[in-house]
Amino acid sequence: MISITHPTARDMALYAVYLVVVIDIFASALSVPIMPFYVRDLCGCESMDAAASCADPVCNRLGGATASLGFMFSSFAIAQLISNAWLGPLSDAVGRKAILTLTLSGACIGAFASGLAPSYSWLVAARIFIGFCSGTMSTANAYIADISSIKERPTLMANMGTLLQLCFMFGPGVGAGLAELDRRAPFWVSAGTAVLALLIVQLYIRPPDEIFVSSEPTHEVAATGEKTGEETVKEDAAGQDPPQTDWGLIAVLALGALGSNTAMASLLTCQALYLQHLFGFGSLQFGFVMMGTATFSILVRLLIFSKVQTALGLMPTAVLGALMGTVTYVGYSTLDGSRASMYIFFALAGVGTVGSTFTGASVTPFFSQLGNRKNMGRVMSVSSMASSAGRVIGPPVFGALYSINPRFPYRVAALCTIGAAAVYALVALRTRPKSEVRPATPLAERDAARAMSLKRTPSGLEAQKVANATAELQELLAMTLQQRGYDLGNAAVVELLKQLLVDVLPVRADGCTDEQVLGAGMESVPESWSGASREHAHCHPHHA
Repeated sequence: MISITHPTARDMALYAVYLVVVIDIFASALSVPIMPFYVRDLCGCESMDAAASCADPVCNRLGGATASLGFMFSSFAIAQLISNAWLGPLSDAVGRKAILTLTLSGACIGAFASGLAPSYSWLVAARIFIGFCSGTMSTANAYIADISSIKERPTLMANMGTLLQLCFMFGPGVGAGLAELDRRAPFWVSAGTAVLALLIVQLYIRPPDEIFVSSEPTHEVAATGEKTGEETVKEDAAGQDPPQTDWGLIAVLALGALGSNTAMASLLTCQALYLQHLFGFGSLQFGFVMMGTATFSILVRLLIFSKVQTALGLMPTAVLGALMGTVTYVGYSTLDGSRASMYIFFALAGVGTVGSTFTGASVTPFFSQLGNRKNMGRVMSVSSMASSAGRVIGPPVFGALYSINPRFPYRVAALCTIGAAAVYALVALRTRPKSEVRPATPLAERDAARAMSLKRTPSGLEAQKVANATAELQELLAMTLQQRGYDLGNAAVVELLKQLLVDVLPVRADGCTDEQVLGAGMESVPESWSGASREHAHCHPHHA
């Protein structure tokens, strides 16, 4: 994992990519609470109602401010969808650093252009440009996969999700505050932070091979046969990835992610307008609603998610999250604008936050487990494309539905999350025997035997005897390996030694004492292995 007190080259690279993502997402979060009102002002609309006239002819043809907002979000998402189709494979070919440089440069230019927008059409063009250069998150996830083992990826990517929530905890509130000074101020700040992220990429993001080469073991470590953390990670990253990628399974999982993200688009498109319609909330109040849900999401990730995911697995946790989302959207569609319904809204927002956290923190790491280092950029781009496709489909649909009835978008969103839950359940059934059920390996049998022996061992004095005997055996094993001169720095040698230990030790048999079983096992030890072991067996014939 990551060390704070003695960071390695890999740790510094992880810190850098986390910081880049934080800066990029924070910059995007600044404009979220003000965007509906910014579009309304640029369109020159009297209100967000579909019947209200707009000064901008483009907005009039689209159907008003709400439809124009949906069109803008969809235009961005379409451009993002197209960019993910080529940025992911390109990052596999040219490297993650080059793609991060490209995406952050585009974010900087696009934010600056958004702030300068004199009209709605200009703003849409700026958002499309940002979409075409979008890909920081998927590239960062691919980079994390490059420098981590498959076992580490869920945790490291969950850290990414926590940081993202931190951005949405503070970003919308800061953006709403900046908008009180100047409605374009959030875009100026976004452009400046993108420049800072670019500087970090150039200084600290390095290719994986350079990271591992810079962490060669010292002479002392080499002499003892121990491996550095980077050596272990490099071997794991190279050896634990699936040799073949199941693109059919990835496509099915992407359908579930599409449903979840389409439902989330209802919040992006309609939530600010819906809360204004029901409770009279403005951009400032909506910004703090988003800050509150982001804070709660962080608490869920830190206190609840790990326990639930460990108990259920990644995909069952995603199923649970999608079902909680369904309950939330159905509840939103029943609110009536009363004070009591405001409290119900906050309760539903809490349930929805738990659900979206469970789903988001489970699906992305699961995508990474289906790829390998050669195609991780493509695999993670599929995940991002599913998210983008949801934002393509959702905004125009939900914008049109909102114009008809403010409750309709949430009812459709509930159907989307029900479908996503079904897909996640299918993926869980498809992968459970391979990826979520512990295989019956000799080492697994060893752990089961250890658990059984602990059940048979009473506490107190007997437990101390077991601990002393275990320590004595460990010391003898270490001394023997050192005397025999095995190359413990060779991963293949270590694996063979593990297998040898498991194979040589006989299995306990019913009706026989441990001494009888082990004595019989001594007779089967080859003559060339150990004279001492053979002598022990012959000196104790009653064991046979």
